[in-house]
Amino acid sequence: MKKARDLLQTSCRRFLSLPNPKIPKMEDMSERYCYNPILRWNPQVEEYFVKAYGADHFSRVSDALTRPSCYSCIRVNTLQSTSDAVIQKLAAIMNDTGHDNTNDNISKCDANVDADTGLEPECCLKETDVPQNLNDWSKVAEALKEDIQTCPVSKCQIPGLDYVVFVKGSGPHMIDYGHTHDRPSKEVIVSRKCAEAVLRGAQVYVPGVMACSAHVEKGDRIAVSAAVEQPGLDGGWHIGITRGSVLQGLETDAYYVERNGLYIGQGRAMMSRAGMFRALEGIAVDMSNRVFKLPSFHD
Repeated sequence: MKKARDLLQTSCRRFLSLPNPKIPKMEDMSERYCYNPILRWNPQVEEYFVKAYGADHFSRVSDALTRPSCYSCIRVNTLQSTSDAVIQKLAAIMNDTGHDNTNDNISKCDANVDADTGLEPECCLKETDVPQNLNDWSKVAEALKEDIQTCPVSKCQIPGLDYVVFVKGSGPHMIDYGHTHDRPSKEVIVSRKCAEAVLRGAQVYVPGVMACSAHVEKGDRIAVSAAVEQPGLDGGWHIGITRGSVLQGLETDAYYVERNGLYIGQGRAMMSRAGMFRALEGIAVDMSNRVFKLPSFHD
């Protein structure tokens, strides 16, 4: 009996000394609720590129490949409109929706003028500034880069490409998901393709939702994370989530570890959890706070 009692006391002490695996530390939660993807290469391919580009350059290339482009390109149908007219319309729309007021202090372009003024944006490059010598294309590239960085909407000034319009975005931005050590954020997991679209300015549509927290109702503030395919035993790539899975905010949740650092934004649920998996179409989450802010051209 004495041996049994000692064994029981030892077991109790060991049990009470273990940390609670269901409540991560706050610093761990901050590292979890962010966008910090890591690109993993085939070891042989990685070794080849490191030798070709150097470790530092290849590291920067790998980091850039995990993030969307900071701008969108639009081809203007010059039979129906002009690039300048499209720039003025886009600038007005972005001004109304607040897309031009980005957090990285991008200078406002003079394209944000009244459409009736007919003024050409002064911040855009003039055709006379573009060198005609092919050896000076690097200067053109630098000028275009500066143009894109300072103007929310600008026209490509490369000869023959004046029908191309650039629309500037911003990011990455830090987002407060409102999580605490004892109450994780309500969230949805979306497919990789859906996440890629969200990073480019789209909303979260019903077909892209793979899993959702319990007790989500319309209007709830909700975090959005991405599920990236993982290598399977059959040699293929699979998500490994049954659509409609319930998230409890615990380590036993589907893709709990895999979606660390893969939170792409926050929004408002446009339907309940049940509605997300019953409906065949429609917006599931209206994205109001994004890691990368790019205007959507769906409408």
